[in-house]
Amino acid sequence: MQIPRIGALQLAGRRGIISNVLDARSSFVALQALDLITTLVAFHFGAFEMNPLVGRLTALFGPAGGVVFSKVIAVLIVLRVQKLMWFANLFYFGVVCWNTFILLALSHATR
Repeated sequence: MQIPRIGALQLAGRRGIISNVLDARSSFVALQALDLITTLVAFHFGAFEMNPLVGRLTALFGPAGGVVFSKVIAVLIVLRVQKLMWFANLFYFGVVCWNTFILLALSHATR
C-alpha cells in the first residue's frame, strides 16, 4: 500500500484558496458583520469596547450606532486600499475569535 503524496500543484492550489479567501471582499463584509454581531451581544452581557476610537464612537452614537459607524469607516478604508484586504481580513478574523472567546467567558461568568 502506497501513501499518497501531496504534489506541489495540489499544495499551491490550497494556498491559492486561502489567499483568495483572505483577499476577498465578501470575506471582509462577512467578518465585519460577525464583528458587529459579537460586539453587540457582548455589550448586552456587560462588556465594554477596548478600542479607544470605537469606544468614543459608542459614547457619541450609542452602542449600536458607534459600532455600525466604525464598520462603515473600516469598509471605506479597506475598499479604497485593496492591497490591505488580506491583512484586514486576518485582523478581523482575530477580532471575531477574541469576541467569541469573551462571549464564552461572559456566559460562564453569568451562570
